Amino acid sequence: MLQPKHILVPTDGSDDSVNAAKFAGELARNFGAKVSVLIVQDDRLLIPEAWGMAAGTQGSVEEARADFERRAINEELVPTKDAVGDVDAGVDAQLVWGHAPTEICQFAEANDVDLIVLGSHGRSGIKRLLLGSVSNAVANTAPCSVTIVR
Repeated sequence: MLQPKHILVPTDGSDDSVNAAKFAGELARNFGAKVSVLIVQDDRLLIPEAWGMAAGTQGSVEEARADFERRAINEELVPTKDAVGDVDAGVDAQLVWGHAPTEICQFAEANDVDLIVLGSHGRSGIKRLLLGSVSNAVANTAPCSVTIVR
């Protein structure tokens, strides 16, 4: 990879993800590359406690999923897209459900991504324990070059 034409920025809205987005935006401006921002939500997060069942409220999985998506767009996608900034070749964004490393690598493969730029640390606490290190898994399985930003 000498000059990336398509850069993927997976995000969870963390500071490291936003820093990765800034880095990716600068690369994209320098090389005329397109940027895709990807949020992956994990179904394992849709546990009853996460959407109010523990507090005695009633709700459906669909309602919980919609709430997760709404929050992800507002708290993760918007700040990440803003951090990328204006890119001549364009910035698109997408939210998918699944196992983050798998979905990131599949997106990269299916969309001819030349470079994945992601934060070194993102999730913390129980999410990290449950979901593991996304950056490590992506770096070891990606179909293209990976840059990990701190």
